[in-house]
Amino acid sequence: MNRADRIEKNLLNYLKEITHTGTELERNNENFFKKWFDSIPYLNRNPELCGFYDIEKDCLKRRIPWALLKGQGNRTIVMLHHTDTVDIDDFGKYKEYAYKPSELEELFLEGKVELDEATRKDLNSGEWLFGRGVSDMKGGGCIHLSLFEEYSLREEFSGNILLIGVPDEENLSAGMRSAVNLLRDLKEKHGLEYVLLLNVEPHDRIDENNITIYDGSVGKIMPIFLVRGKLAHVGQIYKGLNPVNLLSAIVRKTELNPEFIEKAGNTVTPPPAWLYFKDRKDVYDVSLPLLAGGYMSVLSLNKPPKEILDRLKAISEEAFKEVISDMELSYEKYRSLTDMDYGEMDWKPNVKYYGEIYNEILEEKGELFKKEIAEFQKELEEKIDKGELTRIDGAYHLMEKTLEYYSDLSPVVVIALAPPYYPSTNNAMLDSGREINELIFELDKYARKQTGNGIYTQNYFTGISDLSYAMFTANKENIDYIQDNMLFWGICIIYHLIP
Repeated sequence: MNRADRIEKNLLNYLKEITHTGTELERNNENFFKKWFDSIPYLNRNPELCGFYDIEKDCLKRRIPWALLKGQGNRTIVMLHHTDTVDIDDFGKYKEYAYKPSELEELFLEGKVELDEATRKDLNSGEWLFGRGVSDMKGGGCIHLSLFEEYSLREEFSGNILLIGVPDEENLSAGMRSAVNLLRDLKEKHGLEYVLLLNVEPHDRIDENNITIYDGSVGKIMPIFLVRGKLAHVGQIYKGLNPVNLLSAIVRKTELNPEFIEKAGNTVTPPPAWLYFKDRKDVYDVSLPLLAGGYMSVLSLNKPPKEILDRLKAISEEAFKEVISDMELSYEKYRSLTDMDYGEMDWKPNVKYYGEIYNEILEEKGELFKKEIAEFQKELEEKIDKGELTRIDGAYHLMEKTLEYYSDLSPVVVIALAPPYYPSTNNAMLDSGREINELIFELDKYARKQTGNGIYTQNYFTGISDLSYAMFTANKENIDYIQDNMLFWGICIIYHLIP
């Protein structure tokens, strides 16, 4: 059986195990890997060199499959892919075919599903397989598996190969964050020197004749906003301040804001997008909401979180001033038409980082506050671990609880960072960056000679990936800043950042 046949055989077996992200189905990857481990004579002779690594404090009890192939020396290549897929709701009434490439191809050929011109061309060529995960993580993972199989048959080769499959890439990267510990343990136990990590993901081509590889991965932060207004009946609206109005103003000034577009090398980030916006009422009533919350996604290449959040804070202050000005104009018009008077408005813009508010309360309330809020955080984390509470809802509960201790009851915008944080990474940050560039140059020459296709290097993968946790080069100032404003830092085991 040649390499292509082995890749396809492994892929068809892998697809049979449904591994929808964020569900217990992710554990099905173990069914596939147990059989695959058993099929490799080298691993049968060395059972201690493969296994499943527990993801710590994971409510879904997911594990990371891994296998180590030892050659000569300590230099080690890590071959990484993720084992989870998104669900198949987009397949509609044809969900049963999502993991059956042959049947799905027949369905397409019969014309039962409308296809665009490019997909129809690929279908008619007979050179493509279709299905969830086929041209993504499972297809890429099976390339790694097949290469591992080949090298396992060699009596000698230089270096070592470590194969890892991580769950949860499509969600919160719990697999990769735990894989950092696995990599450390294997390094210490077997004396490994990690020199290269290869992550398989789909790629976009600018030129059909050039394969795209990425030598970095975009960063992502998720600023989370909690706006506290002033409660009032809707019939006396000028007595209050609507947090929905204020948060809306912040959204309008930041959504798609080109100030946050970054360019580094040949990569450009898209602008920010808001992913959630809601008042914090549990039931309907005729009063203004007291609280409103929202969070956004900001992608970055070189800008540290502090620079991004400082700009968001300044924009929020501008929005606050504009809302107050608009309210005053509206109130002036209202008073010109009625004898009703609710007094003068004396709102002042007030925007704080979560870390600032926490420290103000700590200074006023002392260790009792620190103890009580830590206990509350722990309760929230236990609920999150059990799947009873989402991490985002937990973040809002934590911010709201903290505000209960705050003596200043005036309207305020609170800004924090919600987990997870994805640092930007690039090989240029490493001492070995030049060596990697030379390797890519040699691969390009080899690819052109063997296949007629060259290699185009994109400086960053903008789809957000587990590679954010493959290195971390931030300085202490930025680590401290993240720590001060990242919710749940130090309570839940999320990050192990070493500059």
